[in-house]
Amino acid sequence: MSAIHDTRPKAWTALLNDAGARRDQDGIARDLGTLPDDPGADMAFACDHLQLLNLRGPDAATFLQGQVTSDVREVAAQRSRLAMHLSLKGRGLVSFRVLPAEDGLDLLVPATMAASLQEKLGKYMVFSKATLTPDTQRIVIGLSGPNAADTLSGAGLPLPRDQDACASNGTITVVQVGSRYLIIAPVEDALDLWPSLTDDHDTGAADHALLADIADGEGHVLPGAEDLFLPQVLNYDLIHGVSFNKGCYTGQEVVARMKFKGQLKQRMRRLQWEGDRPLPPGTVLRNNGGQAVGEIVVSVLTRRGVQALAVLRHDAEGPLLVDGLPLGHSPAPLPYALPEEASASH
Repeated sequence: MSAIHDTRPKAWTALLNDAGARRDQDGIARDLGTLPDDPGADMAFACDHLQLLNLRGPDAATFLQGQVTSDVREVAAQRSRLAMHLSLKGRGLVSFRVLPAEDGLDLLVPATMAASLQEKLGKYMVFSKATLTPDTQRIVIGLSGPNAADTLSGAGLPLPRDQDACASNGTITVVQVGSRYLIIAPVEDALDLWPSLTDDHDTGAADHALLADIADGEGHVLPGAEDLFLPQVLNYDLIHGVSFNKGCYTGQEVVARMKFKGQLKQRMRRLQWEGDRPLPPGTVLRNNGGQAVGEIVVSVLTRRGVQALAVLRHDAEGPLLVDGLPLGHSPAPLPYALPEEASASH
């Protein structure tokens, strides 16, 4: 179990264990005894796969602005923004969501990548008046479904005004992300809130949250897929995860060149297939000729088979094979249009 996961509040871990948490080798609660099913259903899920890092200090925003793809200045207007920290080749090394905080910024990062983010940003932070530390006092709960907003109001929680907006009562922050809400709360408040949030909702954990990510077309850099994808390849240009006019950051020249002079040859798409075979991030997908035509970003086993996000070449046709065996996939819709598909239809 990683050092980051050892910081998780024990009372919250105990609550999930009492609820039947099934944990993986990293100690992450994948579910609470039931596989995810419908990403549009009323659901409350413990985002046990996410780690909150506190970026604090007078230089916090200025420092991060020079390190990531998104325009951090937009966060000051009570917005959240997806962001990537890139290699010199312009490929994503770590991805996360940036949130406003009273004395700096909060970074919501996949827990399995939190130590990597601390290490990579720490190399540059020595010249800034800023610190980056794991938050050991707060946890993240997700809420989805048609009644989610009413549930938030009924629990006395602040309601964000629109997409990517943040609302706070000074202690608890709620973020609207895609078709779901993320509640960031001190563990004591989370323990008090959980019964009211789950009263009219089914309950779940990391895999339920990841299924909501998949349905919303939000992909992240996960272990096994580092340094593979340009931000545009993961559709970050379509969901406010990359700015083309914010100024310099590591990998910016490659990203800008692809935007203004290049031709993107691949995009992230949503797939589904029957069976019980989720694939790890970075798994290579091949065509009948054995040529690599894509990679898995994330996949989750549900009660109806596997749901996934995968990067596919635009010219990929026919079945996708893994280890020489056909995946038996079919496409599933994203909530936003890919520019290449829109231009091809005209």
